[in-house]
Amino acid sequence: MKKGAFVGILLALWQPPALAMNLQEYLKAVESNHRLIKSFSVSTEAAQERRLSADLELNPRLTAGLGYLSDKSPLGQFAMLGATETTAKDLKLGLAKKFSTGTSVSVDAAANEVENEGTLFVPSLQKFSYGSLGVGISQSLWKDSFGRATRLRWERQDAATEAEVGSFDLNRKQLLIEAEKAYWDYIYLDEYLKIGRASLERAKRIEAWTRRRVNDGISERADLLSTQALVGARQLAVISAEDDFAAAKRKIRDFLELSDSENLPEITGDISSSRSLNSMVNAKGGKVMALDAYLAALTAKARALESREIEDNFRPDIVLSGSYNTNNLQQDKTISEATAKWTDSSLPTWKVGLNLTYDFDTDVKNSAQSAARKNALAAKLQSERKMLDSESAWIELNRRYSEMSKRIETASEIAKLQVAAAKAQADLFNKGRSITANVIKAEEDAAEAELMLTRLKSEQRKMEAQGRMFVVIEEN
Repeated sequence: MKKGAFVGILLALWQPPALAMNLQEYLKAVESNHRLIKSFSVSTEAAQERRLSADLELNPRLTAGLGYLSDKSPLGQFAMLGATETTAKDLKLGLAKKFSTGTSVSVDAAANEVENEGTLFVPSLQKFSYGSLGVGISQSLWKDSFGRATRLRWERQDAATEAEVGSFDLNRKQLLIEAEKAYWDYIYLDEYLKIGRASLERAKRIEAWTRRRVNDGISERADLLSTQALVGARQLAVISAEDDFAAAKRKIRDFLELSDSENLPEITGDISSSRSLNSMVNAKGGKVMALDAYLAALTAKARALESREIEDNFRPDIVLSGSYNTNNLQQDKTISEATAKWTDSSLPTWKVGLNLTYDFDTDVKNSAQSAARKNALAAKLQSERKMLDSESAWIELNRRYSEMSKRIETASEIAKLQVAAAKAQADLFNKGRSITANVIKAEEDAAEAELMLTRLKSEQRKMEAQGRMFVVIEEN
């Protein structure tokens, strides 16, 4: 084999050692790699963009057009005056803008050049150009009085967007909680496996001692069978723990989105290190509230604003409008001369008006308003119920956490005593001063106490992760 090919095979087989990863690094990696969390970030950005795009009606709009006309119709406008064919060119420009105050402004410019073939009864219309420059303005004095409707729409959109973004954050936190549970399951099963293997080694030592005592005629064969059964039980527990640990590794891989060919990072963590629930929500001031209750409050606010918006849409409206146009008509001139005279104000046209609109109180109108009010009321009642549930859930989580701390403290003392008792029984047994049954019972009790303590610590770490589902709201 060539040297280059050998080096290539080594490089293909070699993989860098896995890096150690604590809880914070693990959760950060989950946020960076998990496609579902990435989708929540993209959806959040899309929600913000939708909020901005709702102001499309306030966007300035430019219109422009060019046209050419050839008309030989005997019913044409100038055919009645003797023209056999009319040709015309036209130019149109327009700029319109609605402001958040409810004011609409438009500027329009138009120019036309008309030429008629044949003998017209009105010679001055044989060839002429026409130009006009106009300014228009309108202002709602009632329904959208100086931007009332726009401001109301902004408030409703802000609340709706905040609720939508919050729902994505809720989903993100739920996924992170599941990821953290997988992390603590991994740490717990790693500890479980270590305890199980240590228990298996102790059981093998007890079996060896018992076998030696049986050979020496000190113990009965029944004692040896009991210790062999203990070894078998410990082996079965280790096999089960290894299987569960492999499943926990798979979960970690899935959350990190690692392929089977990639090294799994070394997951490290102290299962005995506790965190206060307040630290999980940064509860330094304000009211602690479940995130879903907060979202329900935002939704209720959006529904209330939507109801007000619908009520406003049916309000009568008075619109003040005005327009001013310049006009110029020139014989034997082209379209360029018409545009040059756009600002000539010698022949103006102006108009001022008030327009009233009113929707009669029909069943359709009343039903639309009533449905909006009832939707707002339903959202308000749901929010109030969520608030009650939130307060109860936070109190209950703290109570359970406090009780779990007491159980861990008691389990820790029991584990210490059981381990010490098992060690003492093993010493007595080794000296021939204890029977096999006592040693086996003490060993089983010690193993169960250690595993119980580890499981309780794991459950408390998972309980702490539930604190992510709460937020702190400043009280008004």
